[in-house]
Amino acid sequence: MTVQPLPSRPNPSDMGSFPRQAMSQGHAAKRPSGRNKWLILGTVLVVAAAAATYFFLNRQQPATPAVPPSGSTSNILTVTSVTAAPENVARNLMVTGSLAAWDELPIGTQVSGLAIVQVLVDEGDKVKAGQVLARFDDSVLKAELASREASLREAEAIATEAEANIRRAEELSRTGAISGRDLDARRSTAATAKARVGVAIAARDQAAVRLAQTEIRSPTDGTVAKRNARLGAVMSAGGTELFTIIRDDRVELVAEVPEVDLPSLAPGQEVVLNATDADGNPFVGTVRLVSPVVDVRSRIGQVKIALPASPQLRPGMFVSGIARVGTVSAPVVPEAAIVYRDAKSLLVVADKAADENGHHVVHVREIRTGSRANGKVAILSGVTAGESVVLTGAPYLREGEKVTISDGVVGGDVRPLPPQ
Repeated sequence: MTVQPLPSRPNPSDMGSFPRQAMSQGHAAKRPSGRNKWLILGTVLVVAAAAATYFFLNRQQPATPAVPPSGSTSNILTVTSVTAAPENVARNLMVTGSLAAWDELPIGTQVSGLAIVQVLVDEGDKVKAGQVLARFDDSVLKAELASREASLREAEAIATEAEANIRRAEELSRTGAISGRDLDARRSTAATAKARVGVAIAARDQAAVRLAQTEIRSPTDGTVAKRNARLGAVMSAGGTELFTIIRDDRVELVAEVPEVDLPSLAPGQEVVLNATDADGNPFVGTVRLVSPVVDVRSRIGQVKIALPASPQLRPGMFVSGIARVGTVSAPVVPEAAIVYRDAKSLLVVADKAADENGHHVVHVREIRTGSRANGKVAILSGVTAGESVVLTGAPYLREGEKVTISDGVVGGDVRPLPPQ
């Protein structure tokens, strides 16, 4: 094995034929060749990535749907229809209002300056006529009554003595022992004593009445609706009421009715409420009074409807009711045909005549509904008898669209149109 000697390092002094400028130019020529390789490699990678991205995106895009030819019927909805048939239906009037006591009795006091010492009932309690509700301090009035009774007994004793003096004077006057003047004086004294007895009786009765007024009693049967009486309170006559009683537990509906509907209501008409009893049966009331006046601003009158006594009907409740006010001939359609949109009741009516393709143009109409029964509703305005009303598919139609009317039941998945 032969060992090769290392190349000797050139001596700058021996490089006379190679000037420094040539050496610098040689090194500069070798640098650009390396950079070009990296530039070319980067360009190739960018182009490849762009091509792969373009290919991937083109594969993800769905195919463009074919545009249906003109005159295609694929967008025509198939529906069913019914004919609006005229019928005699009940004309009902809806009334709304609040429940109020038929007669709300305020119970106060007729005595002043006395404190309440007992309160025997509370709100919601049932009371009977004559039942004690509260008591005032009666010690002063009892003493006054005792004084009046003593004065009465004194006056009665004086009157009795005066009557006896008259009898003796009359016997003496027959014998002439006394003059007629003395007899008249004794008669006058007896009459005065008798009158004082009457005054004493009145004073005693007045004290007895005032004593009785210290007990507050119910004037009728009913329910305590409000209680203002408090222990220790000193009340004044004619001041704040102590209790409020619903007389006989009778409650009525005070309904507000527009003036145009007032003539159709009369006393004795039945009104079926939306409120039900414990068995689920609706309460039925009777019109008791139709207001003879109408509010000049609101043009609304009051109708008072008497209701049966029930603990479920309480004053202050808001209820509504239906009153039958007659009959009217109107077209009737199934309730399922009505479309509710933008707080309006609508029906979709199809033209009877069809075009050459058998399609019917539909029209959307706003209607006013009447009474409802057995899944049908009377149409008071918007549709006339004999017109064809769309039943199935009506919520998905717009004004002026075309439909195909089927005699049977429409099947399939019907999707609503997008909002416009």
